[in-house]
Amino acid sequence: MTRLGYLDALRGIAALLVVVCHLWQPLLGPGALPHFWLDIGKLGVIWFFLLSGVVIPFSLHPGPGGARRFIVSRVLRLYPAYWLSLALYISMLALTGETLPTWQRVVANITMLQAAMGVEDVMGLYWTLFIEWLFYALCLGLMLIGRLRSTGFRAACALALLAAAVGMGMMRMLLERKLPVALPLGLSLMLFGSIWRDCLLGQADAQVRRCVKGLLLAYAVALPPTFYAAYGFDAGNGEYWFRYCFTYLLAISSFMLLTQRIRLHQPLLLWLGTISYSLYLLHPSMELLCRYLLGVPGRSLSVTLLATALSLLAAHVSYRLVELPFIQLSKRLNTRARPRAPLIPELQVPYENSNRP
Repeated sequence: MTRLGYLDALRGIAALLVVVCHLWQPLLGPGALPHFWLDIGKLGVIWFFLLSGVVIPFSLHPGPGGARRFIVSRVLRLYPAYWLSLALYISMLALTGETLPTWQRVVANITMLQAAMGVEDVMGLYWTLFIEWLFYALCLGLMLIGRLRSTGFRAACALALLAAAVGMGMMRMLLERKLPVALPLGLSLMLFGSIWRDCLLGQADAQVRRCVKGLLLAYAVALPPTFYAAYGFDAGNGEYWFRYCFTYLLAISSFMLLTQRIRLHQPLLLWLGTISYSLYLLHPSMELLCRYLLGVPGRSLSVTLLATALSLLAAHVSYRLVELPFIQLSKRLNTRARPRAPLIPELQVPYENSNRP
């Protein structure tokens, strides 16, 4: 099974962008130019979505027990580090005297499906994990109807989800309500990533190339009016439609560039990719801890420097002591439950990264 290491590197950069957005960019102030036209945290999140599309559908194998093995691997991959981050963040809130979430909110967040219950995330960045689980459900559904490997069907689903995002953007403008435009849009981009995968592996036929070009054209045409409708009015959240539009288009184009033309394999980036899930989850808690240790109530350069260092250290420890043991457990469970191999070995999936969130 061939690993595409540059995807790990890109995942590491994506996690680092989120950390920079949350820890470093606030030091520039709300009126800083980079914040005005580019959301670097959102750029990293979009890369995460696209990476999920490249990897996840092809880690799901049709056949006896395929769905069960997929669910076991995903549950043991995501939940342990997530629960650690939830417990640690609540502990840091208590330590620093911040307002604690209600127990009902905490219980809902334990499921990772709190958005479906209409319950607010304990930590703001948890919203992406709900979309991740929706994508898993979508992939399972496509597998059950025998369309998971159909490029044309996945492209049609991506377009349908993009249309849903456009509709939500319009409804958001008309109703002046905060509808989740990012949800269908994120799922659409994940499906685009699953089609783009064939280009990375040098397996793109005429249909794949048509689907890629068609979806890129659709995003270029649909995203500006969608974001203008959704974020063209000031809701007091500092959300600017042109910043969303530029960020999404830059994220898609840069992802294509960094996965096909410029492939990064530096060891430091590969290490960041390995710890990216824990880094994503733990850095807000490390910032609160550093504020407490340094006695600084707000943001400062000293807090940010120490929080960045502790985030990297905590992520490495979390990966070694929490993530990796459960990854190995899922492999043992799935190997034990796997049916006997046929006389003619099945073709292996070219890439499945068990280290990704």
